[in-house]
This record gives sequence, C-alpha cells and structure tokens, in this order.
Amino acid sequence: MVKKIEAAPGAEIIAKFDNYQSAVEHVEKLLAGNFPVREIAIVGRGVRTVERTRGRLNYGRIALNGAVNGAIVGFAFHTFATGDVSVPGYASTVLTFAGGGALINVIRYSLNRNKRSFLSQQQLVADTYEVQIPRDLKAAADDALAKVTKSV
Repeated sequence: MVKKIEAAPGAEIIAKFDNYQSAVEHVEKLLAGNFPVREIAIVGRGVRTVERTRGRLNYGRIALNGAVNGAIVGFAFHTFATGDVSVPGYASTVLTFAGGGALINVIRYSLNRNKRSFLSQQQLVADTYEVQIPRDLKAAADDALAKVTKSV
C-alpha cells in the first residue's frame, strides 16, 4: 500500500523539482517578487544519505594532519601566552606543538577500533524537492511570480 505524501499541515505545495538548485531558483523568484521569506519551505522527499569517498587515509596523512593542527595551536599559544617575539622562539614552539599534534593523532588513530582507510563526505539527497508555503498565501505567491515574469 502506497502512502500518499501531503504537504505540511496548513501548507501548500506550489512547485516540485527534481534537483535542489531548481527549487532554490524558484524561491529566488518568489523573493524577487517580495514574497515573505519566512513563509517559504523547501521540503525534500525520498531523502537518503550519499557518502562520497575523497581520498586514502594512512598513518602519514594522519601524522601530517596532526602536525598542521599542532603548528597552528603552537603559533597561537606562542603569540598569546608568551611575550617572546623572536623567530627562534616561534619556531621552537611551533615545531614542538607540531610534533606533539602528529604524535597524538597517530596514537589516537591507532587506538581507534573502527579504522577506515579512506576519507569521505556525507550528503543528504532527495528524489524530489517541493516548495511549500502557507495555504492562505497562495495568491500572494502567484502575484510575486507574476511580478517577476513581467519584469523579465
């Protein structure tokens, strides 16, 4: 049995799109026609998670990442916590913190039980995107869209 999907209570679907960018463009048209921005919702239907791999993950990359983060922390620490403004002072602090950051990251990764050998990025993707507004503002939305199409 297929469940019919309705708009949110008190909302009306004024447009449906296959991609998010098209829904955003429609909202931009509404806003160009002076439709109240707080009354618009973009609702994704058939939402799923897509995970895209971005690269390999190994101890070298883990150590480099920790070293960079440690160097930034070391630079900030030396700048704000010490009165020393000499280059050797900065260099020694930054290198010490970089080494500590690399070591901590490698230890943390090696103790991690759920090791993955890749980096990834997750994204929510929907099958369709609906632009919804309150039912009582349907006429105002039509007027806003008419203003935009006349000016184009």
